[in-house]
Amino acid sequence: MHMEEQGSSTAGQVKRVVFVGAESTGKSTLCEYLARQYGSVAVPEIGRYIWEDKQGQLNAEDYVDIALRHREAEDEQMPYVRRYLFVDTNALTTLLLGLEFGQVTEPAPAELLRCADECRERYAHTFVCADDIPYEEQSARENEAWRGRIHQLVLKDLEARGIPYTLVSGSVEERALQVRRVIEGVV
Repeated sequence: MHMEEQGSSTAGQVKRVVFVGAESTGKSTLCEYLARQYGSVAVPEIGRYIWEDKQGQLNAEDYVDIALRHREAEDEQMPYVRRYLFVDTNALTTLLLGLEFGQVTEPAPAELLRCADECRERYAHTFVCADDIPYEEQSARENEAWRGRIHQLVLKDLEARGIPYTLVSGSVEERALQVRRVIEGVV
């Protein structure tokens, strides 16, 4: 793997790399793994903490809060980033899940829509984690059928918005190799 010299990058040189997909598809694991590989930073899924804190009882304003706090967490990490900022989930997924859970209704809050729309330019690379790994049961999760449904909705949403993405699959190591090839431009 090609690594740049030690030291932090300036914000203009940093590329934000986002991992989206349904729950239990390995986004967090892959994000943290790559951050370690590159000696950089991973931003966790902020919505998970808010969801757990409120025991899943969210409203539309909570989803706006999640989107804004997630962006803020990304921005706060920029001084510590080397080359790539690895991001677990984005405002598109926040909006999609809010709508699917029925906790955000149309018309969605303007601020949430703005954050979702900005995902097109905010991230240099979007990766969708495939649902090809074993489903991990947790109290804050739905079920495996839900995971498959959300996976398809994420793909459909990215395509409808014209956001290029790469689907990654396999083990963490296999996924990491697929990501490295894309972000480093290796064929």
